[in-house]
Amino acid sequence: MSQVLDTKGNALTNVFCIGDANGNMLAHAASSQGISAVENMCGRPHVLTNNSIPAACFTHPEVSFVGVTQEVAEDQAKEKGSNLGVAKTSFKANSKEGDGMAKILYRKDTGEILGVYIIGLHAADLIHEASNAIATSQTVYDIKFNVHAHPTLSEVLDELFKQAYTEDAKVLTKAQAHTEDAKVLAKV
Repeated sequence: MSQVLDTKGNALTNVFCIGDANGNMLAHAASSQGISAVENMCGRPHVLTNNSIPAACFTHPEVSFVGVTQEVAEDQAKEKGSNLGVAKTSFKANSKEGDGMAKILYRKDTGEILGVYIIGLHAADLIHEASNAIATSQTVYDIKFNVHAHPTLSEVLDELFKQAYTEDAKVLTKAQAHTEDAKVLAKV
């Protein structure tokens, strides 16, 4: 969803643009942008993170991705002075399917997930875990301890997330941060 600008570049109040008109030509993106626009029109602030919108190619094998490209991630790492983490895994380790691979791009200093790419059986179905993680600002540490049923294709992402690590061992998951906050409040 984008706000509409007048000829002077000022945002018009309560005028929004969704879907093809703002350059994102995915039906599910337009739907999400429409919901976000309605939330804002009703006075309930909502921001849809464009980097969290997944895309899929229904080829054989399927291809799906979410987030930024590796080139953009490398540029961001240089700009921010951080190291880019890249982890990959193969579908071969999965007992359900042998052909395919997945890759995650993340910041090693914070664990922020920048992009995920999947090629293989049901890639379009598997990408949503990564998409939702980006949308809710989860880090690799937040998701690497999630439990995935065995034997399922979702274990491909499980293996991918478990390979990601950060440079700072003090990076906390949201759950750990919540626990630490609770401990501090308990002392007050």
